[in-house]
Amino acid sequence: MTSTPLSSIADVRMGVTLRGRDATRPVPQGSCFMIRISDLSDDGHLTTRDLLQFEPGDDIKPDYFLRRGDILLPNRGTRCTAYVYDLPLTNVLVGAQFYIIRPNEGKVRADYLAWFLRTEVAASHFALRRKGTLVQTVQRKDVLELELPLPPLAKQDSIIALDALVIQERQLSIELALKRATYMQRVMHSAASA
Repeated sequence: MTSTPLSSIADVRMGVTLRGRDATRPVPQGSCFMIRISDLSDDGHLTTRDLLQFEPGDDIKPDYFLRRGDILLPNRGTRCTAYVYDLPLTNVLVGAQFYIIRPNEGKVRADYLAWFLRTEVAASHFALRRKGTLVQTVQRKDVLELELPLPPLAKQDSIIALDALVIQERQLSIELALKRATYMQRVMHSAASA
C-alpha cells in the first residue's frame, strides 16, 4: 500500500494563543473551556471531564473552537498522543501547545488518524524532527509531511475497533494487577496478625 502525506487528507492549525498572564485564569462561570496537555492520556483519552473553565480576554475566531472529530496533537515535549475531540460542548479551546488536525472525513476516519499518530512510526517521524533543547517542539510542516498508509474506510473502521480492544485489554490488565496487589496485601496482613 502506498503512503499518503497527512497534508492531503487533513488541515492542521495551531491552537489559540491567549495573551496576558490571566488569560486562562479559572473562572467558575466562564464562557469557555480549555483542554490542557495534562488532560490527555497516552492512549488518547481525556483523563478528566472537569475541564478548566475561563473567560478569554480577547475575541476568539470561530475556527479555533473545537468541533467533534478534531484531533488534538501536542506539539511540545516528547509525548506522542492524539485525542479525537468527542464532547458535546461547542466552546472548547486548546492553547498553542496543540495542533488541531481536521481530517477530510471522506478520506480518513478521525479515530484511524489519531491511532496512527500514536504509533511507533509516527513517534519515530517526530523524534527525528523535534527541535529545541529545553522544550522540544514539532513544527507544523513536520506534521503535514507525515506519511501514512490510507486503507479503505471499512478497513480503517476495523483497525479502530481492534485498537479499542487493545486499549480495553490494557486497562483491564492494570485493574487486575491492582486488585491482585490489594488482595495479597490483605492476605499478608492477616498472616502477620494471626
